[in-house]
Order: sequence, then structure tokens, then C-alpha cells
Amino acid sequence: MAWLISMDVPLPGVIPPGAYPSPDDIKRTLDSISGIHVDYLEGKSCWQAAATHREDVSWAILTVQDYSRDPAEPHRFSFVAGWDEMILLITSHLARVCGPLVLLSPSGAPPQIVM
Repeated sequence: MAWLISMDVPLPGVIPPGAYPSPDDIKRTLDSISGIHVDYLEGKSCWQAAATHREDVSWAILTVQDYSRDPAEPHRFSFVAGWDEMILLITSHLARVCGPLVLLSPSGAPPQIVM
């Protein structure tokens, strides 16, 4: 959290500890979001979810980092591409499962805490 404070990111009061989700957690969470369709790709060293909105053109691709081939093991993850609205929708649902998350934009915009 110190790096967020050093960047003058306003913190929303007390922030509970968080944890990385497992691919199983991510899949359960994505499958529970109404209005989106998700395709999953699992390989020997990769795990990806491609989400598309059913009513508009928004989409996002979430990738598990350093996939261990154990879908129950917590992993770091990132969005490799997608619309901000879809990324925020997915992140807000994942935060309910694993605690607060920080979105870092490749545009250089300030980090955003999602709880």
C-alpha cells in the first residue's frame, strides 16, 4: 500500500487484506456475471478467459500469470486487452471473492482501487 500512498492515490478508508484468486475462483465468478459470455483456454502453461458482453461490443481478456496447471491454486492475473468497462465489471466481481484489487492502466492513468 505504501506505493499507492507515494503516488497520492486516495485510499478508501480501511482496506482489508486481499488474496489472489485461483482459476477456479475466476471461472466461478465470471460464470456468475449475467449478461456476459466467457470462453476459456487452458493449456499446459496458460489459462485465459475471454469475456464478451451479450448486448454490446465490450470485451476483455484475463490471463493467469505463471499458470501451475492447478486450477485450485491462487495465481496472479492481469488483463491483456479489453474495454475499461468490462475490465472494471469483472474486477468488481472478483474483488468480492478475493478482496480489494488495484487496476493499473497502460495509459498512465492513476491506479484505481476496486473493492
